[in-house]
Amino acid sequence: MTPRRLRFAKALRAAAAAATLVAAPFAAQAAELSLLSSFNSTQKPTYAVLERYLENVAKIGGDAVTFRISGPEAVPIFEQLEPVSSGAFDMLYTHPVFHAGSGGLALTVDAMKVDPVARRASGVWDAVDAFYQKTHNLKMVAMMSVSMEGYHLFTKEPLSEAGDLAGRKVRGTPTYFGPIKALGAEPVVLPGSEIYSALQTGIVDGAGWPAAGMVSMKHYEVANWRLRPTFGAATQPVFVNLDAWNGLTAEEQSILLEAGRITELEMPWLGNAIQAEEDAALAELGVGVQQLSPEMAAKVQSAFIDSIWSIGADCCGEAATALRALAKDAGLTE
Repeated sequence: MTPRRLRFAKALRAAAAAATLVAAPFAAQAAELSLLSSFNSTQKPTYAVLERYLENVAKIGGDAVTFRISGPEAVPIFEQLEPVSSGAFDMLYTHPVFHAGSGGLALTVDAMKVDPVARRASGVWDAVDAFYQKTHNLKMVAMMSVSMEGYHLFTKEPLSEAGDLAGRKVRGTPTYFGPIKALGAEPVVLPGSEIYSALQTGIVDGAGWPAAGMVSMKHYEVANWRLRPTFGAATQPVFVNLDAWNGLTAEEQSILLEAGRITELEMPWLGNAIQAEEDAALAELGVGVQQLSPEMAAKVQSAFIDSIWSIGADCCGEAATALRALAKDAGLTE
């Protein structure tokens, strides 16, 4: 077992023991919170993170804290931050890129290694939490990675003989621009809901997406290749409106925080299992794998990290600079 895996395992055992000790006193409490999610149950890899968090809340506190969940059909994903900040909803489960233009500092965690222990020990977790409290009236209770894999590109045709995507058009939001350009392709900004039709009609030749998700979105029907290795780390936070948070009892707050800490430790391994299932399914469906050269893979990873920190600097200025310094000191990012 590697030192990092050993550290995860020890932390997870300690968290489980703590959850067992604190569960009983919370049984008499009762709070129902309205939770707005950027994902619905059809998006298994990302929704599974929220499901695990809610399961852990129940394991720790029984029915002391319950939830009324609304999804993107209630509020579009790019408009969800404000209604939670203002108190129209109590909680938000999202990806920070959806509010990058409004100060999405947490998106920079995608440029960090998947190490929940180090993210907390380094002060990264606390810095992100403090930023959202001050800037968005939100308390962060969890900052969970989807898996130890992050994002990938998939294409209709294999890599060129030079091992790149020169001359092709690849769908991607700004977070994917670095890798797309590093591979010589031209980024095309399209909503995720339009990827299928854009590939089908030839508007784009490929797309960027979380590493697990081709099956649930049926992208395998219009794309034949996955590029490996993956890059970055998809990170999904859970926020609570600060006024709603301050209205909870100390016990209810502890339930939400402890569930977040445990889920952060669990999800990299649970997410890896989901990724393995998806990879096996895609192989059976005939979606092949194209391996980038070691040199190109390193170039793509560095381009992703640089592009994420650039977005962070644009949205959050000195807060992003300070956060990067913390992460670099902890060996979490370049």
